[in-house]
Amino acid sequence: MNTLRIANLTFREAVRRKALYGAIALTLAILAVYAWGTGWAVNEIYTQTPRGAIVRLALQSGVDVRLLAVGELLLAGLFAVSNIAGLLAIFLAAGTIAQEIEQGTLHSILCKPIARWQVVLGKWLGGSAMLSVYVAVTASATVAIIYWHAGYVPSNLPLGIALLTLKAMLLFSVTMIGSAFAPAIATGIAMFIVYVAANVAGMVEQIGVAAEIEAMVRTGIVASLILPSDALWKMSASAVQPPNPLPALGIKLSVGPFGVVEPPSVWMGVYAALYTAAALGLTTLIFSRRDV
Repeated sequence: MNTLRIANLTFREAVRRKALYGAIALTLAILAVYAWGTGWAVNEIYTQTPRGAIVRLALQSGVDVRLLAVGELLLAGLFAVSNIAGLLAIFLAAGTIAQEIEQGTLHSILCKPIARWQVVLGKWLGGSAMLSVYVAVTASATVAIIYWHAGYVPSNLPLGIALLTLKAMLLFSVTMIGSAFAPAIATGIAMFIVYVAANVAGMVEQIGVAAEIEAMVRTGIVASLILPSDALWKMSASAVQPPNPLPALGIKLSVGPFGVVEPPSVWMGVYAALYTAAALGLTTLIFSRRDV
C-alpha cells in the first residue's frame, strides 16, 4: 500500500509538472502540422505517379509502393512521438529523487515506516504509468491521422505501442540511477547526451546494413547493448510498418529514412526488459545506501 500511495503521488506530481505541459503543447503542435502535411502527402501519393529509381524498380516487380510510402509517413509520426516520450522520461526521472532530496521533500516521507525500496518502486510505477498514458494516447492519435487520410492501420499496432512504452520506461529507469546519487541537472544533461549518441549509433547501423559495412553494423549493435533504446524503436517500427519486399529484390533499403530493413531479434526485447529491471534494482541499491 505504501508503494501504491507513492506511485499515486508521483503520478499526480508528474501531471502537474511544467515539463509535461511543455511536452503536451509540443506534441499537439507536431500532430497538427503532421495531420496537415500527411493529408497533402497522401493526396500526392495517390494522385501522381511515384518517381525515383528504387520506386520504379519496385513498380516493375509489382510492389505496392503507395502502401510503403503511407507506412513511412506513419513511422515518421511515431518517430516524433517516441523521441518526445524519451526526452520526457529523461527530464522527469532526472529530478524524481534528486530534486526531492534537494528540496527536503523526502525527509517527511523517510521519517515514516516506509522502506526505501518502496519509495523507489512507487516513484517508478507512477512515472511509468504517466509515460504509458502519454505514449498510448499520442501513438493512437498518430495512427488515427493516417487512417483518416489513407485508411491504413498496422496489424501489429498493440505490439508497436507496447515496445514504444517499454522504451520510455527503460529511459526513465536508467535516468533514475543518476537521480539517486547526482543532481537533477547533471543527470538530465548526461542522459540526454547518451540518448542522442544511442540514436546516432542506430542510424550508423542502418547505413551499415544498407551499404553492407560490417564495422558500422557492429557499432550499432554494441551501442544497443550499452543502451537498447534505439533497438526498441527499431522493433516497434518493424512491427507497424507494411511488409517491405525490397530486400527480396536484393535492395537492402526502405522507402524512407524511418523504415527498418533488419530489425533486432526478439531476444533484444527480452534484454531491454531485463535491462530496465536491473536499472530499477541498481537505483534501489544506490538510494538505500545514500545519506539523505
